[in-house]
Amino acid sequence: MFKKIVFWCEFPEQIKDWKEAERLLKKIKVPVEIYTGVRSVKEYGKWKKKIKIFMYPWPLLSRKEGYWFSGFTSKKSIDKLKQYKGIKIKIDLEPPIPKWEYTTPKIIFYAIRKIFQKGENNEYLKKVVYDVAGKGSGVVTKNVNMLINEFPFARWYLKNHGTFIELEHGMAKNYMCYSTFAGSFLRPIIRLYLKIFTKLAVKKNPNVMFSIGLIGTGALKTEGVYRNVTEFISDLDMAEKSGCREIAIYSLEGALKRDNPKEWIEAINEFV
Repeated sequence: MFKKIVFWCEFPEQIKDWKEAERLLKKIKVPVEIYTGVRSVKEYGKWKKKIKIFMYPWPLLSRKEGYWFSGFTSKKSIDKLKQYKGIKIKIDLEPPIPKWEYTTPKIIFYAIRKIFQKGENNEYLKKVVYDVAGKGSGVVTKNVNMLINEFPFARWYLKNHGTFIELEHGMAKNYMCYSTFAGSFLRPIIRLYLKIFTKLAVKKNPNVMFSIGLIGTGALKTEGVYRNVTEFISDLDMAEKSGCREIAIYSLEGALKRDNPKEWIEAINEFV
């Protein structure tokens, strides 16, 4: 049973009725949080006023800057994280967003090519992340100041790109366990891997989180999504059986754009 539900909201501008979003989220029987994609603290303040649910910033860059954070990100762009010191945040550690349209073969080739590349600002990113999340950050939340969002891949591969960071005080880890990402054909194989990965991850770190999806497409625009709520339920079940206590869902705006948003919320309540 999950003790807390978290929603990613990458595109808050796509939510047309925040009151309806709040009404649906309040039907969930455990505490709910939202992390919303923003370019600045000022923008975060704008969206935070829209809803009476705990909302925190998910810093994102422009597509030209790489969109996500990694060792390939310029120092100037990494420095944009400093404005969030004192605020509870989520950071996505991913290689720069591709400039081409997403397809499964292309993303596999992209991942293989990255094996032979090392981020030049790996150590600088780590230094800034630790500073923003540190004890002196001013954050007065009870448990976590910063949520580190990573891929469920081998540590050596992630370290090479600066997309792996060891946890220190005030930090927690979430692994992106998106079974739909590569489409319905590969989903059974991905789920088999994720079943093993999630159980091992919880055994190593009982406080680890997983995010599941996708209910709606993301920044790559053509990713695979759940064909129906039954597929979503199967991933909730997988995460619950791993032993994790908190789950994140991609995404709030994706759920609200479905034909029947209520059924996706009702599915969550089967596991709380």
